[in-house]
Amino acid sequence: MNEIIINIDNEDDYINKYNSNNLSNNLSNYIYEECKGKPFNNKIGIIIKCSFKLNEEKQKDIVNKIHNNYKIDLEENLLIIKYSTIKKIAIFLLGILCLYLSYFLKINFVLSETVLIIGWVAIWEAAYAWLFESDKNKIKIKRLKKLSTCDIKFEENSKK
Repeated sequence: MNEIIINIDNEDDYINKYNSNNLSNNLSNYIYEECKGKPFNNKIGIIIKCSFKLNEEKQKDIVNKIHNNYKIDLEENLLIIKYSTIKKIAIFLLGILCLYLSYFLKINFVLSETVLIIGWVAIWEAAYAWLFESDKNKIKIKRLKKLSTCDIKFEENSKK
């Protein structure tokens, strides 16, 4: 299990200063950055150490803010991947169309070669994105899924 330890000294440290219903951007970024470099298949556990007393309602509020924050990030990334996939398919089909057109444009050598090059570049771009860029997105999606359902425990911080 990958454990992330968070020390909270002030009740406002976990709240977004612009919207009290959301998690602080600093805390959100810190949690995600702590996941990097660790195996993404392991469960994630968060231990929150507070230097003040948190009642059960506040603890549930923090847990909900953390889970909701990463659920929203997950939905956003899935939406980006969806539109990116549509774009990759369109570029690939454009490449095939250009290759097909270059065959029939033998009248003008320069135009034929230009369309041929555009076709191969478009196919290469789509293939490169499918083969190499999708791995980064898959890892990010897996991490966000783990964070959106992670175990969160609270401890009282002995430092005062």
